[in-house]
Amino acid sequence: MTSAFLPSHRAVPVAPLPYAAQGVTSRPEPEYATARATKAASQAEMSSQPRKAQQVAMPIRVLIVDDHEIVRRGLYMVLSEQEDFEVVGQAGTANIAVTLAMQLQPDIVLLDIFLGASNGLDIAQQLQRGCPKSRIVILTGYSDEGHLFRAMRIGVHGYLQKSLPIGELLSALRDVYRGERVIGEPRAITQVLGEFERLTKEQERVRSGLTDLEIELVRLAAEGCSNKEIALRQFWSEVTVKRKMQDIYRKLQVTDRAQAVAEAMRMGLI
Repeated sequence: MTSAFLPSHRAVPVAPLPYAAQGVTSRPEPEYATARATKAASQAEMSSQPRKAQQVAMPIRVLIVDDHEIVRRGLYMVLSEQEDFEVVGQAGTANIAVTLAMQLQPDIVLLDIFLGASNGLDIAQQLQRGCPKSRIVILTGYSDEGHLFRAMRIGVHGYLQKSLPIGELLSALRDVYRGERVIGEPRAITQVLGEFERLTKEQERVRSGLTDLEIELVRLAAEGCSNKEIALRQFWSEVTVKRKMQDIYRKLQVTDRAQAVAEAMRMGLI
């Protein structure tokens, strides 16, 4: 997991909602009750200590949104074992997810992309407006370039894969809480960097004023092609090539072929 890219607000403890409101149809297994009891006992012990000795940070409040109950339960158990996390709600549908998020205003919404007929990225856009202080972390089992780029455009704080080891998942969520933006898979990072490079080149091309054809002419010049060779490839006369090269020099604000090649390379056009 690699940090890629908002100090936290003060959280207020919220009593757990009834499981029916959380989108969970069955009550928690004994392990859930044990984890909750252990955490409650720990908090009670801390409250009995002198106020100055406590100075314990509030837990990171998480809302889990996934349409698979087994995934919700698994995430609940993992997070509940950590002293610095508190699961404040669970949702298995888009409507319940939005309702709970608006009501609870969690620190982090851990959100799957596919929620039955709903798209988690649509929910993310809603939550960006309705819960501006909540950090949205996509947790998905799919490696889809389109979803990744859309998530980045929306401005989610994390894009993680369900195959991520537990330790890396917890570390990523802590990083997000501290204000980092994280991407959890090397392939996803490569995709983002590739898209960034493409957009940067396009921006430079627009700024230079060169057309795709003119960039191709500069590329041929960089390969050492003479005006005559370029003319043969393009089925033009040498006069036409010379005129077009002059247009390129003017747009790049250079005076000769070598300078044009150097400037195009500097701008990442070739």
